[in-house]
Amino acid sequence: MGPIRILALDQATTTGWAVTTGDGVILESGVWHLEDRKRTGESRGMRYIRFEAFLRQAIKQWHPNIIIHEQTLLRGGAATEIANGLKALILKTTAAYGLGVSCVHISELKHWATGDGRADKEAMVLAAERFCLTQRRSHGNRPLIDDNEADAICIGLWASSKFGAFQGPQWPDKKKAPKRKRSGAKAERADEREADGVI
Repeated sequence: MGPIRILALDQATTTGWAVTTGDGVILESGVWHLEDRKRTGESRGMRYIRFEAFLRQAIKQWHPNIIIHEQTLLRGGAATEIANGLKALILKTTAAYGLGVSCVHISELKHWATGDGRADKEAMVLAAERFCLTQRRSHGNRPLIDDNEADAICIGLWASSKFGAFQGPQWPDKKKAPKRKRSGAKAERADEREADGVI
């Protein structure tokens, strides 16, 4: 087997995708538009047909060893329904092609990319843009299409650091704040209990 190659997916109605290598090179990235065309009376199922077609085409073109996707969060509503349907197709397609598959929780991804597990979309886009300045190979430093492509790039490079040799960003560990020193009568009573072996 040659060097590891990763297909990263931020699956949604507009799916971000990226192809990275184990040493952190961004080979290509973009978005897939899966919206069903309600005005024409098109079935809602067409988004899943489009997704599977895009996914199979990407596998044939880029020959990934593993597919990494964003972990589906069970928030309810249409977005969760769509994300679960797309995840099922990812599992089905990777099984059909004999590929590895894994996922990353969005909080873990945000912390890895920005140092903040609660980073907003703008921060993730900025992180992806910084990665593109040093890691992109195929088409220079074009602007990212949207936050979906940005997330896919971050997912791909996260996987490159987890399953390959890419050294991702290093963030300082957050140290716990020291306990406040007790004062006044409460402190005196606590000190007496400690002296008596109560605490």
